[in-house]
Parts: sequence; structure tokens; C-alpha cells
Amino acid sequence: MSAKPDSSLPRPSLLKTSLGLTMASLALPQGAQAAEPVELGATAIKGEQDGDYQTRRMASEKYTQPLRDVPQSISVVPRELIEQQNAQTLEDVLNTVAGITFNSGEGAGGVGDTINIRGFNTGTYGGSNVFIDGVRDSAYYTRSEMFNVERVEVIKGSSSSTWGAGVIGGAVNMVSKTPRLEDFNKVTGGVGTAEYKRLTLDTNHVLDADRGAAFRLNLVKHESGINGRDWIDRERWGIAPSLGLGLGTDTRFILGYEHLEDTGNYDYGIPTVHDGKSPRLNGGSVSRYPGVKWDSYWGYRNLDKEDNRIDRLKLKFEHDFNDNMRIDNQFTWSRLVRDYVVTTPEGSCLFPTGTVVGANGTCNLSATSARSDGTGRRLIGPSRHTENQILSNQTNLIFNFDTAGIHHDLVTGIELSKEKLSQKNGSLRYGTLASRFAVDPSDPPSKFSGSTENAYTSRNDAESETKAYYVIDTLKFSPQWQADVSARRDHWEAQTTKSLSRTLGTNGVLSDWVNAAGYFDPAKEILTSYRAALTYKPAENGSIYISYSTGEQPGAIGATAAGGVSETDAELTPTKGRNYELGTKWDLVDGRLSLTGALFRTESTGPVEIDATTGDKANLKYRVDGVELGASGNITDAWSMFATYSYLDSVILEDERGYSDTRFDRPGGSQKGIEMSNVPKHAASIWTSYRLNDRWSLDYGVRYVGEKYIGLGQQGGNVTKAQRAEVPAYVVHNAAVKWQTTDELGLRLNLVNLFDKHYFRQYNGRGFGVPGEGRGAQLTAEYSF
Repeated sequence: MSAKPDSSLPRPSLLKTSLGLTMASLALPQGAQAAEPVELGATAIKGEQDGDYQTRRMASEKYTQPLRDVPQSISVVPRELIEQQNAQTLEDVLNTVAGITFNSGEGAGGVGDTINIRGFNTGTYGGSNVFIDGVRDSAYYTRSEMFNVERVEVIKGSSSSTWGAGVIGGAVNMVSKTPRLEDFNKVTGGVGTAEYKRLTLDTNHVLDADRGAAFRLNLVKHESGINGRDWIDRERWGIAPSLGLGLGTDTRFILGYEHLEDTGNYDYGIPTVHDGKSPRLNGGSVSRYPGVKWDSYWGYRNLDKEDNRIDRLKLKFEHDFNDNMRIDNQFTWSRLVRDYVVTTPEGSCLFPTGTVVGANGTCNLSATSARSDGTGRRLIGPSRHTENQILSNQTNLIFNFDTAGIHHDLVTGIELSKEKLSQKNGSLRYGTLASRFAVDPSDPPSKFSGSTENAYTSRNDAESETKAYYVIDTLKFSPQWQADVSARRDHWEAQTTKSLSRTLGTNGVLSDWVNAAGYFDPAKEILTSYRAALTYKPAENGSIYISYSTGEQPGAIGATAAGGVSETDAELTPTKGRNYELGTKWDLVDGRLSLTGALFRTESTGPVEIDATTGDKANLKYRVDGVELGASGNITDAWSMFATYSYLDSVILEDERGYSDTRFDRPGGSQKGIEMSNVPKHAASIWTSYRLNDRWSLDYGVRYVGEKYIGLGQQGGNVTKAQRAEVPAYVVHNAAVKWQTTDELGLRLNLVNLFDKHYFRQYNGRGFGVPGEGRGAQLTAEYSF
């Protein structure tokens, strides 16, 4: 078993406790060889043949049952599928799972993954409910590399009792590669369009079969742009060694380290306009601004950048005391250092220099107001430097026992975590700091003409701490009936620890750092979540379940991603989520094909501040009713498929705020009764592979995302129906062909966006959208020995 979910950690005293648990674990005696035979010396990895997409168990020890018997919607994207699609980023991987959308960023705070599951954001600034080996990866950045990822698990619905505070609509868990008791070596090299060049190594060697010792090493070197986009360039390299001891025995230990450096610029999209063609919305339908080319780059390639340096260390220990009791402990440390500068395009919301419209010169959306439309660039405080550190220790005790004729698979655990953030914000040091520049839409300059030196004028440090304990139990009353119950209590605390500022003179001279006014009292929450489910198994290979689960998210959950805790954050009560689900799961075709289906309702209730002066607050209530279908595995020996479909019917149940803001020309009004933003009603994704013979296979994929609505004038926010625009639906086709030239060498050709469909994969209501990848191809050689 591998990985582990959730995040958490402590102060120095708690860290001593965590390290003590780890050292105590190492002192336990090594057990005898496991009963299951281990096959050594294989030159190929079992289960890795093209087209086998089935996953039978989750990585975390918290899931004691096969995936077929887990009463919750879960989609697992396996490594075989990631490799066949040549997926490079987390967004590429999650495109395979219907119903997931990415929000477009905004301004200097907007570079990074912000993910919606079932219409609900996975956390402030997107990182709060992304996990790596079960540990919350709360830093805000673009997860651009999959070289050390074994698979990606998507957990849907409120799940705080298993994964921790904040999981309202779902969570994403990236499972790292670990050593195995088999020998294999795999080298891949690829070239392609958009200056694509990639080289990877995945090698695993058994060091001592009798002691279960094995070593694994993953390497990557990558350079590329984006198909159909000018001047995008990213380079990265990474190394991930890992050592396993006692594999296949009663006492197992894994030490893993990963280092990744990822540099380049960022695609913030192109200017857009709302064409008024949608009969349902006054804002109309979104399209590119007249004269703007789909491939044009609207940043400055000598100024815009996103550079990340990531280090992670994992120590995992497992010991089987006997057939009925085992312990699992994982200690994790990670550090992300990130520098970025970003300038953003604007379309019909741009006002050229000299035009005065409302406070701050922001977008006026009234059709009758005097304004001057155009295209241009925003250059407002574009630079940021952040350093995130996470310490986490998770300990599980797993018991299997019977009481009064009822079998229990019981997990009890504690999680301790501490997260720290140091963040500096700034702007260009010299030259004009004007907020907007009008630009010729047909010929935007790709380089900034002035000095690109940046100066940081503010610094905020923050930290958060979690102490959590939980119980997860599966009760089996008979071969046909089982119940799942779980409960978790999180003691969560966050605060701003430092706030500094300095001024920047017109000649570029910086003053000394001074203490800035800030809110330094800690925000504290005690969060309780639970789940109850009943499962009926009409046959060994199938289950029907009904479940209810909850989630709670602290008001300041983004403290270590977004730069601290405000007084408003500290006073907000937690956002609460609830999930009702009726589903069924079946393993067919001799257990090789998994089919799933679920009807669900996910709800969220949370407070927001409506008046900064009075501090008045109001509740926002959201609801998504939906259907999810999935299929993964082999239909025949030669034909396999991974398919997902989602229907999401979203609505804002309550909105007591009402918008009245002259900057955006909003007359005031409630969002009550309208759809949530960035939630497509229908979405589907299918990837299928067919082996023609022992040497040739053909793969084909199609992805559909239905139309969705985006609030105008702000970052994808929900506003009244008159102040929204429709982002059109799209269909994208991909394909691949593989030729196994010899037993050792295979060639794979991936064709991306076969019909060169133009669409917006992300959209921002301030007048710009990020185009999807254009047509392209990559040729990859895979050599195994």
C-alpha cells in the first residue's frame, strides 16, 4: 500500500511528538515474509499494458475496502492513461474526469491551479484541497509535471471526515511513484510541435530480495510551448529517488524525495468581447475581440514569468503486528519557492489611458454608459515572491475484528500539521506604473520596452496549524450488507505573524521596511465532520449504496496560500457542506471492467462580509444536484475504455448581499435562483484504446464541456443574470497510435486537438479568456530493458 490522505501538523512540541512516533515505529521488529509470493526479476511491470485503466483500491490506508465497495463517487486516473495521453500537467490529467473545471486567475494573485469539483471550488486560491500522498498541498501554483505521479484520485462530494477541513465539493489526491519488488528500466524521449522536447527515466531495482529492499529513480527534462499559442515557453527538470525496505514483509519502510525546478512564462489568454447572441443573458456569449488572433500572446515575454522550485521529503512506515492489527505512519516535509510576474490582457472591459469611468477606473458594463472599449494590458502590482513550507505527520492504526457477529475494519488516526507562508508583493521598480495600456488588437507587442526590474513593497507572513483525530469503521453484517461510519475533529488555527511595508519612489528608491497595520490575533476553529453510509451487495461483484457526509471549511483556510488572516476572516464561521448520494458500482467482464453511477445533491452554506464598515455578514447557500457515470477497464481483451459523464444542475439558494457598486454599474440585486458560475450542466470525457495485434494499438479520445456562465467585471464571480456572459460549449478530439517495434522499443504518436477547435478552457469576467491548446503532435520513443 502507498500514500495517505489529508494534511495537518504542529508547533515545535508537536513536531517532537510526530518525530517520536516515526522513530518508535522504526524500532519495531521486522516481521516474517508475507504469505503472498513476490515475483522478482521481471522486465515488464504487470498491469501496465496499454488499455488497462482499472483501479481496484485507493492508495490511502483509510480506505480499507475495494473501490467497488466504497460508498462514494471516486474517479481514479491511472498512470497508463496519463502516459497514453502524454498528459503533462494536473489540468491535462483532470480533463479526463467530467465535471471538473478550472477557474481563470485574476491579476497578480491569479497564477495557479484553481479547481472546481461538482461546481465547488477546492479551496481558497485552489490549493487547499489538492493533496499529494494524502498531505494537503495548499500552496498556490501551477502543477505542471507528472513525472513522479503514479495516479490521480478524484474524490467527489463533502469528505472532511476522511480528508480533513475544507473538502466541500471534493478533493484531488496525487499519488507518488514508490519502489517495487521487480526490476525494470524505462527510458522515454519525445519531440513534437510547439518546440516540444522531453526525456524521462523510470528505473527500479531490487537490491536485496530476501530483505525486500528496492530502489527507484525517476528523472525528467522537459522543454515546450503550447500548441496554437505564441511565445509560451516552459522548461523544467526533476529528480525523484526513493528507497523501499522490507517490501513484501510485515515491516515496510519507504523513503522518498522529489526535487523539481519549473521555469517559464504563463499564458493569461487573449482579450474578449460579449457579442450579445445569447438569448438568455444580457451579457451575451463570449468571443475573442475583433482583430485578435487566437495564437497571439498578451503578456510580455521578457517580463512575465512563473518560476517554481519544489522539494518534498516523505518517510513512510508500515508494520503488521498480526493478521488483525497494523500501524501506518507518514512524515512529510515540503517547500515551494515561487517567483512570478504577470500582466493581464483586457477586452471590452478595458478603458484606455485618460478615460475616467467610476472609482478605480474599472469596468463599467452598462450598455448606456459613456465608455471607450478597446484592447490592452493591465500592469498593476504584477510581481510576487512566495515561500511555502508544510510539515505533516499522519498515524493510522488499522484493526480487523468481530463483535457480536459483526466484522469491523476500523481505522483510528491522528494528524498533525503546520504550514508556513512568507509572501512579498511588488511591481516594476522603474518607469511608468500606469495601470492600463491600450494595445493594437492585431499586433500586441511581445516585449516590454522599459526596465523589467521589480521591487517588493509589502511582505506578509502567516502560519496555520492543525491537530486532528478521526475514526473510520466499516461494519459487515453479512455478505450482502455493510455500513460505513466515520467522524473527525479538527482543531485548526491560523494567524498572520508578520506584516511589513515600504514605499517606492518615482525614481525607484525604496524606503526601509516598517511594520504595517495588520490583524495578528489567531483565527481558531473546532471543526466536526462525519459520514454514514449503508451498502447492499446483491452479488460479490456489485454494490448499491446510500450515503450522507459533511464537510467544514474555515473562513481563513487560505491563510497560508493567500497571504495571511484578516479580521473578517477570523470572524467568519466555517463554510459547511453536505452531500447526499445514491450510487451503484459493478465489476463486470470477469472483474476487468468497472461501471459506476450516482445520483447526488451537494450543498454549501457559508458566511461572507457585505459591509466593510459595519461588518454586516450574510449567508450564501449553493446547491448542485447531479448525475455521474463512469466506466474503466477492459471491454474485451483488446479493447479498453475510460469514460466519465456528469450532469450538474446548480443553483444559488440564498444571497442576502445584493450588489450595488457604481464601479461595475450594478443596481443592486440578489443572485438567488440563478446558476452558479463556471459550472457546465453537461460534460463527458471518453478515452478508448484498441490493440490491433501484439505490435499495434490505436487510441481515441473525445471531450465535451457544455456552456457555462461567468460573472462579468470580476473573477468568475456570481452576479445577477443581467451581468453574466455565456462561455460556449466545445468538443475536442485527440488520438494516438502506438507501434511496438520490438519487445524493448515502442513508438507512440499523440495527436492533440485533431480538428484545431478554438475554445476557451478558462475565462475571466474582466474581459479575457485562456484559449485551449491548438492542434499539435508529439512523437515518443519508449525503450524498456
